[in-house]
Order: sequence, then C-alpha cells, then structure tokens
Amino acid sequence: MKSIIVADDSNIIVNIVRKAFEGQYNILSAENGQVAIDVIKNNNLDDIVGMLLDLNMPEVDGFAVLEYLKQNNLFSQVPVSIITGDDDMDVIDKAFEYNIIDVLKKPFTIDNVKKIVEKTISITSINNV
Repeated sequence: MKSIIVADDSNIIVNIVRKAFEGQYNILSAENGQVAIDVIKNNNLDDIVGMLLDLNMPEVDGFAVLEYLKQNNLFSQVPVSIITGDDDMDVIDKAFEYNIIDVLKKPFTIDNVKKIVEKTISITSINNV
C-alpha cells in the first residue's frame, strides 16, 4: 500500500487524514520536522505518494523539511502540500518559494483534505510517467 506522510504536531489533523484515506493509503505521521525527515530517509520513496506538511511544529519546523527536500532534490519524488493555520501571507509566500503543490489553511474539512491530497498525488503520477 502506498503511503502519505502527514507532518503535523496535531493528532487531530493526523487522525482526520487517517480517517479520510483509511484502506487507501498508509499514513506515516511525524510530530515535528526532524521526524518527517527521518520518515523520508527510512522509507522507500517509491512507496510515498505525497506529504502534507505543517509549517509550525515544535523543535524542527516545516521550513527545515522543505529545505531538506530542496537540498536533496526530492520534490519530484515526494510532492508536498502545506497545511497551516498561519494567515501571514509572508509565510505563505515563503512556502511557495519551494517547489510545493498547494496550501490548505486550517480549519478544513475531510473533503478539503481529500481534494488537496488528490491534487498532490496527481503530481506524483505525472512525474512518474
């Protein structure tokens, strides 16, 4: 089963995504950026179809994950969409300086999550053709 990484320090967010894709995808959760980087390093990238990444996490934030992906040329293998509660347009603009797919603002519905994940995953399919 293919996997989606959900890097967010909120168990509620992780559980929403897990519920939305139960039986379709394995959800790999990371409570901070360092754990997200470890998940990327320790899993077969062919099995990962995308990542939902929170920018504001304790210890290591989402921007450190974006920088890791950029430095290792991994955006084509691990497409990323941002999930954030931050309304600061400078933060959103900074995220778009990286090769991300889209931004989903909190709070959101299961339907919103499904749409952004489908969009993110479709990029993976295009890159692997």
